[in-house]
Amino acid sequence: MRTMLGCVVLLGASGASPVTAQNPLSVSGPEADDSVEAELKSFTLAPGYEISLFADETNGVSNPVCMAWDPAGRLWVLCTWIYPQPLPTEVANDKLLILTDTDADGRADETIVFADGLDMPTGFALGHGGAYVGQGSDLLHLTDTDGDGRADKRHVVLTGFGTGDTHQNINSFTWSPGGELFFCQGLHTFSRVETPWGIRRLDEHGSWRLRPRRLDLQGFRRTGGGGNPWGIVFADWGEPFIKSNGPGIVELLPGMVSTERVASYWGREMMIGETRMKSMIVELADSPHLADDIQGDMLIAGYFARDINRLSWKEDGSGHRMENRPSLLSSSHNAFRPVDIRIGPDGAIYIADWFNPIIGHYQASFRHPDRDKTHGRIWRLVASGRPLAQAPALDQMTAAALCEALASDWRYVRLQAKRRLADLPKAEALSAITAWVGSLDPKSPELEHNLYEALGVFESHEVVNEPLLKRLLRAEDHHARAYATRVVGRWHDRLADPLDLLAECVNDRHPRVRLEAVVACSDVREPRSMFVAAQASDHPLDRFLEHALTQTSHALAPYWRPALEKGELQFARPENLLYVLRAFGGADVAAQLRALLTSETTSADGRVQALDLLARVGTPDDLRTVFDHAIDEPRLLRVLPAIVERRRVRPTGEVHTQLTGLLGSTDSATRFAAARLAGLWQQVSLVTSIQELAVHEREQAEVRAAAILSLAELAPASALPDLRPLIDAEHGPMIYLPALQAVSRLDLPAAATDGLGLISNVNGEAFGPILDVILRRHEGAAALARALDLQGVAADDAKLISRWLSASGHDDDALIDSLAEAMGIDIGREAPFSEEFVRDLALEVRATGNSLAGSQVFLSSLASCTACHMVGGSGQAPASFHKGPKLGAVGAGLSLELIIESVVWPQRQIKEGYEAMTILTESGEVVSGFLTMDSPKTVGLRDLTTGELREFSIDTIVDRGPKHSPMPSGFTNALTREELRDLIAYLDGLEGPGIDR
Repeated sequence: MRTMLGCVVLLGASGASPVTAQNPLSVSGPEADDSVEAELKSFTLAPGYEISLFADETNGVSNPVCMAWDPAGRLWVLCTWIYPQPLPTEVANDKLLILTDTDADGRADETIVFADGLDMPTGFALGHGGAYVGQGSDLLHLTDTDGDGRADKRHVVLTGFGTGDTHQNINSFTWSPGGELFFCQGLHTFSRVETPWGIRRLDEHGSWRLRPRRLDLQGFRRTGGGGNPWGIVFADWGEPFIKSNGPGIVELLPGMVSTERVASYWGREMMIGETRMKSMIVELADSPHLADDIQGDMLIAGYFARDINRLSWKEDGSGHRMENRPSLLSSSHNAFRPVDIRIGPDGAIYIADWFNPIIGHYQASFRHPDRDKTHGRIWRLVASGRPLAQAPALDQMTAAALCEALASDWRYVRLQAKRRLADLPKAEALSAITAWVGSLDPKSPELEHNLYEALGVFESHEVVNEPLLKRLLRAEDHHARAYATRVVGRWHDRLADPLDLLAECVNDRHPRVRLEAVVACSDVREPRSMFVAAQASDHPLDRFLEHALTQTSHALAPYWRPALEKGELQFARPENLLYVLRAFGGADVAAQLRALLTSETTSADGRVQALDLLARVGTPDDLRTVFDHAIDEPRLLRVLPAIVERRRVRPTGEVHTQLTGLLGSTDSATRFAAARLAGLWQQVSLVTSIQELAVHEREQAEVRAAAILSLAELAPASALPDLRPLIDAEHGPMIYLPALQAVSRLDLPAAATDGLGLISNVNGEAFGPILDVILRRHEGAAALARALDLQGVAADDAKLISRWLSASGHDDDALIDSLAEAMGIDIGREAPFSEEFVRDLALEVRATGNSLAGSQVFLSSLASCTACHMVGGSGQAPASFHKGPKLGAVGAGLSLELIIESVVWPQRQIKEGYEAMTILTESGEVVSGFLTMDSPKTVGLRDLTTGELREFSIDTIVDRGPKHSPMPSGFTNALTREELRDLIAYLDGLEGPGIDR
C-alpha cells in the first residue's frame, strides 16, 4: 500500500463522498453526554467571561442557522431540521422562531413560530415589516398581516438564485448603512435572476447587493476570499468586510465592481486577515457591557475548531489589516458548532450553536445516523462583574426619538434605530430625520458621524438629499468623505453632476476616499467615468486601489474603448490612459500605445511605460520601435529580455549591429540584456562573443548567466563541452543553475546526471533549485530516476529530495521508488480504498494510539508532513503561501475515519482552494501549482515551488492534467503500522489551543 502524505491537504473537502447511505462509515459519533451541563463543562473561556444557556431544544431550537435581534429585544432564530437532504417521503418544515426573555433573567422563556413549512432556508434579515428569507432559488418576504405573531403572507421578491449545493445557497443577509441588503452565494452556484433592470447573473461564488425599494440587484464575483463566503459586516463608517467559509477575512469594497472579469480563482488577493481554521460570520464587539480591551474587535464563529475567534483591525492604506488575538471561547465537546454571533440588547455576546458532530455533507452520508436533528443551543457570554447594558424600547419610539437614537454611542442601538426608520412610512421618517439634522450642534465632535447616519436614512427610502451629500463630501473626517463618495455612485442616475463630484473624490488626500471614488465610477456606465477613475493612478496605489482600478477598467471597457478609438475621449494625462491600457491588457491596445508615443503631451517617464507595454502586446514592428528606444534607455533595455522570453517575438529588421555595440558596453546591465537578447533573437553571428562571456571567470555573474542560456540557443550542437563544466558547486548558484538549465534543454539525461552530482556537493537548502531545473523539463522525473539508479545518492540526501518533492507537487512512481531504494525502505503501490482498513485502523487508534509518538512521526523527515503543514508553530510552510492547510484543529472538525482516509487515499477528496494542476507548455516546461484561474483563454497557477502567480494562455499549453492533490508524494507508506496509527492519533487529537481530546 502506498500511503502519501500531503494528505491532510484534502481535509474538509469537496468531491465524491467516500461513504454511502447503504454502508456508511462511522464517524467519531456524538458525545455520550449531549446535555447542556456536559457542554457547559467543555467550555474554556477567556479570563473575565462567564457563559450560560439562553435557549435550547426545549425552546424549539434545533440546528440554528443564523439569528437576529429585533427592535423589541426579541431574538429571531432560523432553524432547519431538513438539512442536508430530506427523505423521499419527508415534508420540509423548517422554522423561523422568535425567542423572548420575558423576565430578563438571561434565559428565553417564550417561543413564537413566526414561519414554518420552510424548505432548508439558509439566511434571513428583518426589514420592511417582516423577514426576508433565502430559500433555495427564491428570496422571500414573509409578513404578519393580522398581528398574531405568525407570518400569513409570503411574497417571492426575486427568483433564479442558484442551488448548486445546499450550504452554498444565498446566505448571510446583512443590511448596509444605506438600507441595501447584502448576501452571499457559494462556489457551485450559478444564478440568473430576473429584475426590472434586466437579468442579473452571478456565476460561482460571490456577493449580492439588493436595493429593495427599486429591486436593483448587482452581483460581484469572487469577493469572498474562498469558495463559500458566509458572513458580511459593515463597520461604524460603513466599511464592508466579508468572511469566507475558510479562514480568510476579506476587504469587500475593492470587489464591489460589477464585471465578468475574474481577478483570481478564489478572490484571495483582498484578504486582510484569517482565523486559525475554517470559520464563518463576523460580528463587531461593541457594547457598554464589555471591557475596553475587546471593543471594536471582530468576533468570528469558528465552527470547525469549535471556538470563537477574536481579531483586532486597523487601517492599512486604502484598506485594512487584522491581527489575531486569543480566542474568546473554545470547547472540547464534539458537537459544539458556533455558526452565528450577535450582540444582544443587554450588551452580552450571543452564540448560535448548530450542535452536531457532523458539520459537512461531503464527508459523511446524508442519512448518517449520527447527524443530530434534535438539538440546538443559543449561548450567552457575559463579562464577569460588569453591569449589563439595557437597550431602550426601540419598537415603541417615535420617529423623532429614533433619530435621536442614531447618536447613541452603542452600535446596537444605532442599527436598530436605522432599521425602524427604514421601515417607517417615507414621509414620517424623512420629516423626522430632516428636523434632526437641522437641530444638530455644528460644534459637536460627533456631527459628521451623525450626518453619516442621517444620509443612510435617506438612502434607505431612495430619496436623494444632494445638500446633505455634498456637505459630507466636504467633511473633515475622511471616513465621512469616503462613505459620501460611495453614495455618489449609488445616486448617480439622480444627480446632476456625479462625475464632477467623483473627480474631486478621486484626487482626495486620503486613499480610502480615492478607493471609494474608483468603485463609484464603475457604477456610472459612460466613457467619462474611466477618465475620472484613471486619475487615481496619479497618486500612490496600494493593492486595494490597484485591484479596484483594474476591475473598473474592465467593467467600463464597453464604454471607454469605443469612445477612445473614435477620438471622443481624452484622458487627463497620458499616464492615466497608459495605466488603464495596462490594466485592461490585450493586443488590441497597441494602437493607443502608438498614439501615446507620438503625442507631445506624453512625459519621458510615460513614454518609457508606453514602450514597455508595447513590447508586451505589440507586433514585430512595434518591438523594433521599442528596441531602438531601449538602446538609449537603460530602464527599458533591462526588462526587455524577460518580455521577449515570454513572447518569443523577434523585431523586424537587423539587430546584429546594435547588439554588438551593446555587448561592448562598460555597463554590466547593458551587457546582460544584449547577451540574453542575442540568444532569444537567434543572432548566430554573435556566438563567439557570447561564448567568451559565458566562460570568462572575471565577467559579472549575471552577464555570464545570460550568456550561458543564450549559448545553448545559438550553438545547441557544440555548447555542451563549454556548459557542463560550469555545473559545479565551486562556481556558485548564479552560474551552475543557468548552466544546468541550459544543459537540460540540450541533453536531459546529462543534466540529470550532473544535477545529481551537484546535489552531493551542496547543502540541503540548495537542493530545491537544482531539482526544480530538472523536473520542470518534460520527462525530467524519469531522467532523474534513471540517474539515481545508475549513480545512487546518500540516504540523507534522498530524504531531503523526497521532502522537496512532497512540497512541490511532484509524484512520479519511478522517482519515488529510486529514492526509496536509496533510503533502504520499501514502498508498495497504493491499495484500493478499503472501508475495512479504515475501520480496523480507527479501532487501533482509539485503543492504543499514542499521540505523543505520533507528533514525532509528524515532525520526521520520512513523513515530510512539515514540508507543507503547520500545527501552531510546527512546520515550515510560510504563512504567506500555505502549501497545505494549517492543522491546528483538524481533529475538531473531522471524524477519525475521514482523517485516516485523507492520509491514506488523498486523491479521494480535494479541499476547496487546494486543487492543483500540472501543465506542459509548448516550450517543454512542466509547471505544477494551485489552480487560481481556469477560463476558456487562460489557466492561472500558483507555482508550488516558488509561490509565484503565473498565467498561461491556452494556446501555449500542450497538455494539462486533471485537478489533483498538490502534495501526494510523501513517504508515509514506508511507516510501520504502529507509526501510522500514532500519526493518525496525533492528527485526531489536534483540536486547538489548550484542547486535547
